[in-house]
Amino acid sequence: MRTEQAVRSGQTAIRWQVQDVRWHRGGRQLVPVEHAPFGRVLPYRRAAGQTPLPGCLPLVRSRGWLADLGQQGLADMLLGLSAVVALREVTPGLSLHYSGPRARLMRRCSIPMTTTEGWGPHIVRTGTRSPVRFRVDAEEPPAWLDHLAPGQVEVHGALPMRHYLAMEQQLGLRLSLDDTPAPTFRSEERAVPWHAVLVLCAGSSRSSYGSAEFAAVAAEMMRTRSAPWRFTAVVPRTLRSVPELEEMSAQVVHAPDPADCVDLFASAEVVVGVDNGLTQLAGLTVRPDGSGPEVVGLYARRSHTKWITGSRRHHAVATRFSQMVALADRSPDRDEFDEAVWGDAADLRCVPRSRVADFAGRCAGWW
Repeated sequence: MRTEQAVRSGQTAIRWQVQDVRWHRGGRQLVPVEHAPFGRVLPYRRAAGQTPLPGCLPLVRSRGWLADLGQQGLADMLLGLSAVVALREVTPGLSLHYSGPRARLMRRCSIPMTTTEGWGPHIVRTGTRSPVRFRVDAEEPPAWLDHLAPGQVEVHGALPMRHYLAMEQQLGLRLSLDDTPAPTFRSEERAVPWHAVLVLCAGSSRSSYGSAEFAAVAAEMMRTRSAPWRFTAVVPRTLRSVPELEEMSAQVVHAPDPADCVDLFASAEVVVGVDNGLTQLAGLTVRPDGSGPEVVGLYARRSHTKWITGSRRHHAVATRFSQMVALADRSPDRDEFDEAVWGDAADLRCVPRSRVADFAGRCAGWW
């Protein structure tokens, strides 16, 4: 998507047009109405201080709650935790408990809770006997549009804000956060200068970046500037060897537990990764001073404005197919899209490695 920028009220207004590759900077999205993606207009003027219609807040406060985050992947769970943030905001005195397969990771979450490791869905609940149950599903909340001024809307497209605003309407209470409601994951590590972490795909490299492409990105970074570079590649269990990365002396970490990735991400100045849960986790990682790595997600088929944390330091590189899915607010899996029909428009391998390296370096402030 090509962007034409105009400053309005101190914010950047984005005029969208689909182009070969979009280099999307993180943060809030203010858009002229004629360039807004398909979404649902909030039934109240949130930016003007209006509140939603009354909802189930009294029942939640009297009985407590249970958030069922399902059994989907890590990204669904992490971005769905914004619903937990919303519920905790209206019941601050209740203790919380997590049960599910990511107990180690949840012990590092900024939301205080006890944890139990186990199979099954990710559940966060209060200790009350008959809590109100909420199902948190990434496919349900739409992109929300909020009128700011005549001819301008704010697009709440990132999944954490979608869940947060959906919960706000169910509760019937104006919540406190205006952006980036997902919780963070804490590390005591500090950034190591010139450290870049590369997150590879867990499946086939068809239409995505693989070992060779990421090695080329790293080589372009080294070619652009002479520095004491350090590269770490996070690779899935299905990739037994990554010779291109090993040849350039990158440290290779095979199938790490997400809980162990928090410190790794915190030590990096930039994380470049495919659209998956570990890349989302990098966007939610914070250091002792509240900072975190700059994160560049690579999007071939899913919406680059939805499957993202919404943080100012979480950026995206999107194919034409990803841009079209974002504008239409569609889901390739739910809507059974076959991206092969779109050919190169849905293939990350057609995105120049030099441009990805340059964009990541600019996000990190290296050049």
